[in-house]
Order: sequence, then structure tokens, then C-alpha cells
Amino acid sequence: MVTLENLREQVLKNCLIAEANYAGTFSLCGLVLRLRDLYKWEQGLRPWVEPDSAVLLEWIEQRESSWDPWVDQEFQPLVLDGVARDPFDVDGINEVLAGSGVVYGAGYVEGLRPSFFLGAVGETRETDGAVIFSVEREIVRDVFASPAMRQGGRIYIRHQPMLSFLWDQIFEMRPSARSALGFAFAAYSLDVHTVARFPQRYADALETIARDQLYTWIHHELGEFHEEAFRGHLWHDIIATYPNTPIEVYARVLKDLCADTDDKGLIRHIAENRRRAALAFYVAFLRPFTRLLFPEIIKAFSAFRKFGRWEIIEDTRRKAKEKFHQRAAQLAALHEERHEKGIARTRDDILRACIAPLGILKQSA
Repeated sequence: MVTLENLREQVLKNCLIAEANYAGTFSLCGLVLRLRDLYKWEQGLRPWVEPDSAVLLEWIEQRESSWDPWVDQEFQPLVLDGVARDPFDVDGINEVLAGSGVVYGAGYVEGLRPSFFLGAVGETRETDGAVIFSVEREIVRDVFASPAMRQGGRIYIRHQPMLSFLWDQIFEMRPSARSALGFAFAAYSLDVHTVARFPQRYADALETIARDQLYTWIHHELGEFHEEAFRGHLWHDIIATYPNTPIEVYARVLKDLCADTDDKGLIRHIAENRRRAALAFYVAFLRPFTRLLFPEIIKAFSAFRKFGRWEIIEDTRRKAKEKFHQRAAQLAALHEERHEKGIARTRDDILRACIAPLGILKQSA
């Protein structure tokens, strides 16, 4: 049997290969922020504890130096019980690990960046045809950590990345998110500005909020598991055809919104269970591109705050589901024309028809 330390070292190699070859796709600032979070995790620091700048910079230099041997290297197979397994064979690897209290994850995150982790699993349960693994402690991870991720019928929710994500939103406190964050924290009888000033005093509350919201986020992954706007391998083919372009971002945001507005998705779960804080967090966490595609939820949230009627949110969800399915069908139809027109012309057609009307291209020009 492979030991946990041996497995950790094997997974770490693939984490370093992923970072060595894909970290450069981030902006410098974005990469430093992610490395800072990775350092805090490695040192066992709470997200709100800031390390000494000189110490952090030295660690970042060492981490980047550790990538040198792995540039242009292929991902390494994981050897378990004497059998070499593809590092993306998540089902096979976890079958070997069953009963060990450890769960393995591997896949592709935004920008088609490969990501790997190994964690100590707490609760495991089945919901709506998917198996949910609650990762209570990260054993090894890379710089691309995501609080929740799905791989086929497996959904991983990761508590430490979620707490870091929550704190980052509080610390950053974007103007567009400030009011919604205030509403969300008020649902816990807390003032978000006070929490931002004295996070250590409210550490237990932050842990509770992060855990609550992470369990709510399961329903985004369930929505993604069940939604049918992008059938078969269509969506993966789209993002693989136009990587690191506005089309990839558009396709990812659109798929997320199809999942959120699905009948099994996040927004319906929030409305049915009357999760006031979760609704506010959903609006607060909206990225700029998502806000452009889904301004209706911002208006609905404003109306909900005024009238307190959950029917407003559910009605908005149903109408948005239809809109996003229409957008998905438009994108799919244009993408299918690549066989006749070629990828370059098809890319231009998608940009003109789907993205230019949003004003994105003018802003980035």
C-alpha cells in the first residue's frame, strides 16, 4: 500500500508541474495574491493574518524556483498498489483510496489550467445523483484552489479555500458588493465593517458563515450536473477551441448561469429555502461579466429587500433560465459553423453576435 506521505509527494509533483506551466497565464498581481493564499495555507495562518512582506516574498521566490525543473514536463502518473494511474483518473484513484479518509481531486479550472489536490474528507453523501465529498483539511494543493468543483458525478467542497475566498471578498469590499455584503452579514446579526476591522474577534462566526455558504454552493454544482443547455462535450469543445479569449470567459459564465438558474440549481434552492444571506452573497460575489449577463438578479434583489417576497426571485430565475438557454443555443449554433467557415471567422462571428453587444470588446479595446 502507498503511504500518505508518498502519495502527497506524488500529487505535489503534479501541482508544481501545473504551476510551472500555467501560473504565467495570470496577471502578476493575480499570481502574487494566489501565492500569498497558498503561503498562508502552508503555514497554517488564518486568511486574515497577513505575513511579514519580506518573509512572503522570499517564500514566493523559493516557490517559483521550485518550478524550474518542471517546465514543459508531462504530468506524472500516480502509482498506487504498484499500478501507475493517469493523474486525471479521479474515479479509479479514489476507488483505491476508498475507506482511507482521503480524497483526491484533479481537473481543469478557468483558463483550462490543470489543478490537483489531496484532502482529508469528512462527510460523504449522495444528493440528486451526485456524490458530495466535504474536504475538511487540505493535505496538498496547488495555487489554483477552488472552494467547490465538480468532476462528473463527484462534487468536492473544500472548507479552507472557501474561508479564504470569503475573507478576500470582505477585505476587498468592492463598491458594487458593499450593500449586499452588509445585508448578508446582517442576516447573521453582524456588521460587515466591524468584522472587517476585527476578524480575529469574529473568527468563529466567519468559519460558520463560510461553512453555511459552502454547503449552499453545492447546489450550483448540482445545477451544473443536471443542466442541459450544453449537451455532451459541446461546452468543453467550445472552451478548448477558444482558450484565453473573451469567448472562453463568456462560455464559462454562461454555463455557470445556466447551472444557477436550473430547476436543480442554486437560485431555486435559495428561494425555496428562504436563504436571505445566501441570496445576498450570490449578488455580492457576482463578477463583472456575470453582472452584465444577469442584471435582472440585481434588480430582483433590490425589489426583494423592499418587499421581502421570494416570488420575485423565483420568477426572475425562471425567466433567466430561458434567456440563458437561448444564448447557449446561439453560441452552439455559431460554434458548429467552424467546420464550414474555419475557426478564425467563426471566432469573429461569435465575438460580434454574442459578446460585442455587451460592450466588453469596446471596454478592452
